[in-house]
Amino acid sequence: MSLFWKIFVSFMVAMTVTSVGAIYVTVQLVNQPLTLSDFEGRDRIISEMSTALARGGEYGLKSWLNDNPRPTPGTVALVTNERGDELLGRATPRELRALLRSSRPPRRFDAPPNFRPIQLTPTLVGQDGEEYQLTFVRAPLEMFGIFMWPGTPVAVLSIAILAAAVMSILLARYLSSPIVRLQKASRSLAAGALETRVGGPLTRRGDEVGTLARDFDAMAERLQELVTSKETLLRDVSHEFRSPLARIRMALALAERRAGEASRPDLARIEREAERLDKLVGQVMTLTRLRTTDTPRRDLVRLDTLVGEVVDDARFEYPDATLEYSAHSPVSLRGDADGLKSAIENVVRNAMIYGDRTKPIEVRVDDGGVSSTVRVLDRGPGVPDAELERIFEPFYRTDTSRDHRQDGQGIGLAITARVTELHGGKVRARNRAEGGLEIAIELPLGREPAVA
Repeated sequence: MSLFWKIFVSFMVAMTVTSVGAIYVTVQLVNQPLTLSDFEGRDRIISEMSTALARGGEYGLKSWLNDNPRPTPGTVALVTNERGDELLGRATPRELRALLRSSRPPRRFDAPPNFRPIQLTPTLVGQDGEEYQLTFVRAPLEMFGIFMWPGTPVAVLSIAILAAAVMSILLARYLSSPIVRLQKASRSLAAGALETRVGGPLTRRGDEVGTLARDFDAMAERLQELVTSKETLLRDVSHEFRSPLARIRMALALAERRAGEASRPDLARIEREAERLDKLVGQVMTLTRLRTTDTPRRDLVRLDTLVGEVVDDARFEYPDATLEYSAHSPVSLRGDADGLKSAIENVVRNAMIYGDRTKPIEVRVDDGGVSSTVRVLDRGPGVPDAELERIFEPFYRTDTSRDHRQDGQGIGLAITARVTELHGGKVRARNRAEGGLEIAIELPLGREPAVA
């Protein structure tokens, strides 16, 4: 159950129980009859009501009751006829109904002449012989005076429950919406959107939630500064490496002309390492550029043709490998052709390096209608399940691939993941049941690339 519903149900139950309990207790107090002991003004009230009944009959008595809703402070007079109906149609408390039934003497009662039944309530007799029972009840509080009318308690209880529900919804939303907003901002920040800020009215609040929102924005600002400074440093350092590398390669070319045959193998090894370092610097600069870019180019790209070109290049580079390619239909999307080609090429090259070249390596383009998936499947040793997500991190290589004889720097799959992210897609890796690794690059079709 979400926090919103927990807060709503808790406050709803608490407010409903409190409201219903308060109204019930109030009704019980209001409906309690007064004792028949004398209170100030009792005789005067009875006399005035008797005079009104004698002069105007039942109509006159009703007029008096309308003119005197509270004959004395804190007192309400109720008058019922022989049928038990209150003259003004007001609700008669249950206790009073029982009192009237017990106090009304039987119509036909063969009693001795000296016997007189006990009258618990005053009785008024009209000109036509109609008897009216007079009872006194405590006057309700002003706000609960409505309870004197029939059907009103149920209506007021319904209004109380509805008001409790509305207040609970507003209170639950007030308490949970900032947390939901902070949760979304946290997920966005964790996904790499370093410009994410809570901002808005949430940071202007003066309570603990506002303090938390301001702290979150300060943390996000600091994280963005740290990551940006790291990316800038990495880009600058990589750029500075290019000039010394160029001079080293020029010096190697001159040294090869002057060196003898005995020195050529060593110079060739130095040249290979320089080329490897130059390639690594180029990849670092590419990754840095991609991580500081929000949107890719939006050219029309034939994905099946692009993947076919990558496969042809891999076949030329690794002639001893068996590479199978299949695409069932033409697939087009909007994006950066160079970036997509580099992303797919990195995955195919990894399959060539770490897979078993004596077995077929498959490259497939599947068209799913709204998206297309490029799958690269090899028959190599695979990757430990716990490290499947980490292989897309920069400079991360699994223990099984930490072999200096392999031509890998641990940065190609990071480029693949970033290019896919910029195009609004996602990349996944899984170990195949029959052995080997499958990497799937899913790219959306038919829409502009999403902002990363």
